[in-house]
Amino acid sequence: MASQWTNTRVYAPLPQVERGYATVISGHQDKDACLYANGKCIIKRSLSNPYDCETLFMHTLNVGVARFSPDGKWIASGDAGGTVKVFSSEEDRKVMNDLPVIGGKVTDLQWAPDGKKIMAVGEGRGQVAKCFAWDRGSNFGEFDGLSRKVNSCDFRPTSPFRIVTGSEDCKVNVYSGPPFKFTKSNTKHTNFVNCVRYSPDGARFVSVSSDKKCAIYDGETGELIQEFGMEKGEAHTGSIMSCAWSPDSSTVITAANDKTVKVWDIATLKLKSTIKLGSDLEDMQVGCTWIGDYPLSLSLSGHLNYLDVKSGSVRTQIKGHTKPLTTMAADPLGGSETFFTASYDGKVAQWDASEGCKSTAFVHSNKPVRMHLANAETVVSVGFDDTLRATSLPLKGKDTAIKTTKLEAQPRDSSHCKASGSTVVIYEKKVELLKDGSSFCSLDLSYDATACAISPDGNEVAIGSKSGKVFTFALKSGTLEASKTLERHRGEISSMAYSHDSSMLATGDSIKEILIWDTAKGEVKKSRMVYHSSRITSISWSPDNACICSGSIDSSIIVWPLDLPTSKRTSLPLAHLEGVQGVSFLSETKMASVGGDGICKVWEKTA
Repeated sequence: MASQWTNTRVYAPLPQVERGYATVISGHQDKDACLYANGKCIIKRSLSNPYDCETLFMHTLNVGVARFSPDGKWIASGDAGGTVKVFSSEEDRKVMNDLPVIGGKVTDLQWAPDGKKIMAVGEGRGQVAKCFAWDRGSNFGEFDGLSRKVNSCDFRPTSPFRIVTGSEDCKVNVYSGPPFKFTKSNTKHTNFVNCVRYSPDGARFVSVSSDKKCAIYDGETGELIQEFGMEKGEAHTGSIMSCAWSPDSSTVITAANDKTVKVWDIATLKLKSTIKLGSDLEDMQVGCTWIGDYPLSLSLSGHLNYLDVKSGSVRTQIKGHTKPLTTMAADPLGGSETFFTASYDGKVAQWDASEGCKSTAFVHSNKPVRMHLANAETVVSVGFDDTLRATSLPLKGKDTAIKTTKLEAQPRDSSHCKASGSTVVIYEKKVELLKDGSSFCSLDLSYDATACAISPDGNEVAIGSKSGKVFTFALKSGTLEASKTLERHRGEISSMAYSHDSSMLATGDSIKEILIWDTAKGEVKKSRMVYHSSRITSISWSPDNACICSGSIDSSIIVWPLDLPTSKRTSLPLAHLEGVQGVSFLSETKMASVGGDGICKVWEKTA
């Protein structure tokens, strides 16, 4: 009987961020959730338990914004093609409508207070703003006076209804309706207007801009009441990217590129406190929201900050990745649920399978290719920045100790032996072995190397080639001696892993086949493992060497028991919709996986 594996934890990516642009975060108090986007994924993250996440793939293009309807039953989301989708917030995810709305990327949208209309804004040729009935798509007015990209919009939550927009032509426009028509344009800002938000009671609204100014307006007439936040010692010193109101309409928070969030008393328009988030570039604040008891801000690093506005401090910070994941590392024999992940931007994160992300650090300046847990104190990785890096644990952000070894070329793959402390690195036509940051052996190859592995006992190195052949070498006295040539694959070797006792070698290729080899005899021990539909990206052995798990760019994970027919395999389809980039056993009954969708998943054996 095939074993059963269940996805027990989903660690979603953080919001997608871009320097110089605001990122929209929204939420719903009754749903105890915040919503944001990363690539094609919409993330629904619990506010009270931040590592409890759902990932929703509803679009074929990158998503810019997602918001709950006022009653929380529906979610509306807008993508880079100008399409707005409305779907159920419950588990069925039933799509109620799919409407092309504007000519380019949707940057913001808002539901009408009655939940029957949606206002969407963005960029593109022609129409950059539209208010429509979400169920029928019928139009509710014309939005004149918008000549450039619109960054933000909001609905007045009380009657008489108004819509306000903030755009890159430095204007704050007010429209009355429905049907909505142009009422007023405010031109006090001298740079991009990044965010406009109505107070929950509808009495006022606030705009913030890259000119470092805040302004407050009458909610009904749209008349400017006062500019604020410009006094010396109070003003932001960088572009203000976002603002949010407290639920009682008494307080506003503003998030800015000066790496601070400021808390303003609306009755006096005076500064109550300044929350400083750090001093590094990645500490710039690019978004904020206030959902019930949870004021949140977003750093350029992607980290979500839970704020304590009363004390002017950060309560907790949710860490992780913002980019697609490229590789992972774990120790199935270590008795720990800790694993490590690396993303395309060079960030490495340390995870606990049950508790989430513990810490992060930027280790590489370009894509990490492969990563290995060398011991309890060190992670070893190679990347497209042509370096091998030994990173000290635990990760400590910018204070993490990293030992860097410059490689002679761009690495294609690497493998590490814990017993000897040696790392094997392959280049296009060369293999090199390093220890403690120094090369002690290298060998030119007559073929294109594509994958490699070193046995756990440190006595053998295997190199996979573009032709599908696997070449093994005995490692003796610091030199490589050619041993065997394993010929069976028809496609380029893409992934390799030795069993923990070094008696077997698992190899996977670019045309979906996996083979298990007896390393002593050089013969195939198990074959017909051809149930992926595309390139094999990762292979891991269970602690008892009784089965392997494999990941592929076909989005699936397969667990293969070696003592049973391949028909008894366990397939986990659609594990990562952008392809599986890494999978590893954590124990006999637990696995972790990472994908190009930026998501980490934990799987447990249930039967």
